[in-house]
Amino acid sequence: MSISQIHGYVVGGSIVGSWLIVMVLALVLRVVKGDDDVPWFWRIVSVAQILLAVQLLFGVVLLLMGRVPMPGDTFTTAFHFLYGFVFPLVVLFYGHKFAREGRYHPLLVFSVVGLVNFGLTARGLSAILVARGVL
Repeated sequence: MSISQIHGYVVGGSIVGSWLIVMVLALVLRVVKGDDDVPWFWRIVSVAQILLAVQLLFGVVLLLMGRVPMPGDTFTTAFHFLYGFVFPLVVLFYGHKFAREGRYHPLLVFSVVGLVNFGLTARGLSAILVARGVL
């Protein structure tokens, strides 16, 4: 399996799935646990964040090797970078900020973070799959 396949299918698919899991778990835990703290949930959020960082590392390695998501297509390349890493990072920044401020329950905040990042990362992955004719 090549670095490109690991970046795209293994880690990329894991990232999309991890944000879906974060969203669903946060909603379920908010209903079931109420205001109780759930430390293991934050470990799952950490894993999703680490996957995002690993994905960036694979992407940087691919760029250093001269590989781009779609050669000659600047729009798809920029789209892939923005939706796959930059926008999810911005959402995480504000999610952590809102959760720490205490205006909203942290589980509710991270259910929204999970939903938005699920959509963003899925769109980032699908941009390449559509451009390559897979979808």
